[in-house]
Amino acid sequence: MGVYKSRRKQPKAKTPGSIGDKRPHIAAQPNAPGAPLVWQFASFDRNGPYAWSGLSDASHYKKVMEKLHQFETMQETERRAQGSHPVPINNISKPARDRLFETERDDAEELMSFRVSGRERVWCLIDRNIMVVLWWDPRHEVCPSLKKNT
Repeated sequence: MGVYKSRRKQPKAKTPGSIGDKRPHIAAQPNAPGAPLVWQFASFDRNGPYAWSGLSDASHYKKVMEKLHQFETMQETERRAQGSHPVPINNISKPARDRLFETERDDAEELMSFRVSGRERVWCLIDRNIMVVLWWDPRHEVCPSLKKNT
């Protein structure tokens, strides 16, 4: 009698990153320099002077979202070169500081300003590489600049 050999394939050994691997895959540590940006919209301001309801035109909203998506692919130096940067709370306008107080977010030391276009900004709280989206600032009122066209 011969030796019976099963025709079923033996399962292959799993390598890290293969389908079925149960370990989480993270490209970079969340607080590591160069970690990709992550947007969190759950806490955005629905009221007040910088509410996202001010961005009601669908095509303009799409333009803003596409710009935020572009920021995800950029290095910090590229974002800064386009006018995006952190801003200490002491440098923002009094109405913006008051709004932070009203929404119980006044414990932050700085906010991140993302320049969408000339005067338009998206403002976020910073939590490592997570940008907690707060405000839509179409007229650059959160931190007014003395420079022309900004």
